[in-house]
Amino acid sequence: MSELSDSEPGDSSAELPGRGARVLCGGHLHPGMLFLRFLDGLRQSVVPVIVALLIDQPTLIVVALVFFVLGMGLATLRFATFSYQLTAEELVTREGVFRRQERRIPVDRIQDLQFESSPLRRLLSLVVVTVETASGQGSEATLDSITRRDALRLREALHRLRPETRLAEQGRGGRPLYRASAGELILLGLSDNRLGAILLFGLGLLEFGDQLGLGTELLLTFGGVARGLAGLDSILAVGLIVGLGFLLVLAGWTLSVAGAVALYHDFELEDRNDVLSRRFGLLTRRARSLPRKKIQRLLLEAPPLRRLFGLQSMRADSAGSSEQEDSAPGRDVLVPLSSRENIERLVPWLLQGASLLGRRFGRVSPKVILRTGMRGLILALVLAAAFWVEIGSGVVVFGILPLLGLAAGLLILKNAGYARDRSYVYFRWGILGRTHAILPLKKVQCASLRAGPFERVAGLARVTVYVAGGNPTTLPNLPRGEAEVLVRWIGSAASERPFDG
Repeated sequence: MSELSDSEPGDSSAELPGRGARVLCGGHLHPGMLFLRFLDGLRQSVVPVIVALLIDQPTLIVVALVFFVLGMGLATLRFATFSYQLTAEELVTREGVFRRQERRIPVDRIQDLQFESSPLRRLLSLVVVTVETASGQGSEATLDSITRRDALRLREALHRLRPETRLAEQGRGGRPLYRASAGELILLGLSDNRLGAILLFGLGLLEFGDQLGLGTELLLTFGGVARGLAGLDSILAVGLIVGLGFLLVLAGWTLSVAGAVALYHDFELEDRNDVLSRRFGLLTRRARSLPRKKIQRLLLEAPPLRRLFGLQSMRADSAGSSEQEDSAPGRDVLVPLSSRENIERLVPWLLQGASLLGRRFGRVSPKVILRTGMRGLILALVLAAAFWVEIGSGVVVFGILPLLGLAAGLLILKNAGYARDRSYVYFRWGILGRTHAILPLKKVQCASLRAGPFERVAGLARVTVYVAGGNPTTLPNLPRGEAEVLVRWIGSAASERPFDG
């Protein structure tokens, strides 16, 4: 890498074509990127080659080799042509030969600068730097891979240029806000059982075996196991099935705990003079920063099992987040898991003046109970008609669905609602679990009211609030008149505050 930070103002090597701006730092990708791409190519070629050898199809080996060569060619081309330069006004990246691409990202539009380093990159002292803006399209530029020293220089130069991080640069370290304990990470995994992932993995193995021509053998094996269970004493057979189910659940818990520990190991949240700094990861180490004023929405999430034990997680949507963004693990997480009291104590600091403590929420319409009950009844009638021939009077079992619908309606009525104050609007929803959304009025871009045919008949409507980041926040089952008043209030209150994206 060629460091240009020491160039004199009159030095032509420090000038950007057409701009005349002094380059603060810049350079190219590290050669270690090619080694990493080589290993990735080998890893991706292993499975096709093994399959080709097992089914005696040398054509697949040729195809895998072609893709490997093409991948290395593209990686070499990117390494040879990619460069970046930071000036006082913008970050510029260039790459490509036949299709030349140049990106200019204004410094004051940069939302976040993320560092990520896998174990192999850490061994080579390399990091991936991802640049995100408030465009809502995820990462605007990725520097893959540069040395950690050069990445830190880029971050320091950027911090000196950005007013919201200048104070953080001058501060004496960060103020710790939260640090994940081993117990919290274990509870995070236990309350997020990945049994579904185990089952999908098993189905994937079956599908893979079928493609190798082993489908008949696998079916015969499972059939033999089933016949063996049928030949056992009923109590013993039930015990074996229960034991197998317990082992599956235990495997799911083990996978979940391992995943939570690997992702959020040593998770730290610090305040560096209004800039949120997060560092976490066991194998792949990640570092993310977010200016507090860029928070568009706070989400406090308590799925059923976590809510039962008074636990919550906290996420923050920023102006650069959207449905189309990179799904980087933990990118929007501020607190992986902690007690409800600890998280609610953080809310007033993250969003000045916001608070859930003692907040009274207006409820949605009681008609939601009738609505969910009717849905259960309609589903029961459809299923009864579909299975009448096969099970006859056994369709009476579907009669439980309307009761479940009524129960769900009661829980929705208890959990869903909204509240408001001078600076924020609060939504909450859930059935067995509960989620709170806190939206600053100065971040609101639009508030809308919608009502489908059935909602209009019932006199209900849904209110949706849009901010610059994250998905829209919707609260359904409000009385139509109340929803209209709420939408007008949100629009009026937001318009009275200067938009601060």
